[in-house]
Amino acid sequence: MTLLHKCLAAVLLAVSVASVAAEAPKQVIAKATDQMISRLEAEKAQIKDNPAKVEGIVRAVVLPEVDTASVARRVLGAHARTASPTQLDQFTKEFQEYLVRFYSRAFASYDGDKIEFVGEPEKDARGNAIVKTEIVRPNGQRIPVWYRLSPEGESWKMYDVIVEGISLVQSKKEEFGPLINNKGLDGLISELAQVNAGAAK
Repeated sequence: MTLLHKCLAAVLLAVSVASVAAEAPKQVIAKATDQMISRLEAEKAQIKDNPAKVEGIVRAVVLPEVDTASVARRVLGAHARTASPTQLDQFTKEFQEYLVRFYSRAFASYDGDKIEFVGEPEKDARGNAIVKTEIVRPNGQRIPVWYRLSPEGESWKMYDVIVEGISLVQSKKEEFGPLINNKGLDGLISELAQVNAGAAK
């Protein structure tokens, strides 16, 4: 191989690696949504008879792509800095169950929807990425859904979802903040546990 060929090969390799890195956040979302849609289509009859089956699919497909610990800390905001490790673990556990129900409700209304990506992922100053999509309903309605992801090792994990401009993290932070101020973090954890237990029945 000549020097020119070696240089060209190096350039092509660099471009290829850069392209993969730039597309990685998009690939995470594409993989998760493709798998979810495939499962929802394949198990449509079972889901109709037992809607709770969606939760099992979410746990298997979506949850592994979510950094639940990061989501929990962001939702707690300043309260995360004063929480004990045990409190953080307990809140993360209960909030993870909330996330499962949140995503399950969203996917339970699936009716042949299509997912379209809008542009390429955008990076912020901290190296996090925003992947913009639109859910296209059978009636033509388009619902903007954005995903925020942070790098984790060689992959990316979701830490927020923004539906029609409303951030899950920010909305829960605003909802839980007053509860923590009134009842403390333990009080919030207890309430979440009760809600989760009731939903599981």
